[in-house]
Amino acid sequence: MLVHMFPAELSLVSVFNTKQLRERGVAPSDLRRAISDGKVIRLKRGWYTNVVGEHAADQHRLRVLAELRDHPGTVASHHSGAALLRLPVHRPDWTRVHLMRTGPGLAQNRAGVVIHQRVGDAASCDPALVVAQTALFCPVSGLMALDHALRNKTVRLRDFDHWAKALEAHAGRAHLRVVRRLCDDLHESPLESRTTYVLDCWGWTMQPQFEVPGTPHRVDGRLKGTRVLVECDGKGKYDEPGASVREKVREDDLRALNWQVVRVTTELLDERSTLALRVRNAVEMDRRFSALAG
Repeated sequence: MLVHMFPAELSLVSVFNTKQLRERGVAPSDLRRAISDGKVIRLKRGWYTNVVGEHAADQHRLRVLAELRDHPGTVASHHSGAALLRLPVHRPDWTRVHLMRTGPGLAQNRAGVVIHQRVGDAASCDPALVVAQTALFCPVSGLMALDHALRNKTVRLRDFDHWAKALEAHAGRAHLRVVRRLCDDLHESPLESRTTYVLDCWGWTMQPQFEVPGTPHRVDGRLKGTRVLVECDGKGKYDEPGASVREKVREDDLRALNWQVVRVTTELLDERSTLALRVRNAVEMDRRFSALAG
């Protein structure tokens, strides 16, 4: 089989092309058999990998590497750059690879790959520029990526501002202002970033990582000006043994102190009417308690 014919050095590279295989004596029939057996994956015409990506972003990252080899003088951009830099994004179109020129040249839109004109003097896959480009297409993706980069100190706000100014003539520039206003390195997960964006669309400001007064508890956020707390329940949050029980006890403690708790999941954000109703009910209950206390 093909995988047994790989030289050690080729087995360790992420992507390889037909020429590399041919030079190493791999016959077309061996390649076809390996693809049929699932040992090798075809990324695009002439380019392959033996790495099986767990997520769509992983497979896209490999395609980006192949396209970069086919298009010298470019770097990954937009959500393709985010995938390469392992920044979280919100359900982009993974079927299209986005690149940017590092020198002069016109934009090109081909099947499966878009090559953008150079932005300013950019000459590399700059994380701050990639985040700003990602925000042009989708503010949720831009906010997820910027919050993550700020939290991990791979992007500075002044660098994001620099590239946002350079992109001010591009379509989607209004998204940059939204992302800049809502970003916060206290957002600890992409789900918190997305929740912040959705609540903002409904007119609410979420204060992240809110320390509940008079208690030892910290929650993911609070609706500013209310006693409504927000908890974002993402994958893995309650994987630790006993975590779900402890969380229930904590929530009971908070409710006993007249705090309202709204739990947010990806599913609820996808089906927003239910979440919106829960937020409205929690705010109304808070107002009733406040009126009684007054």
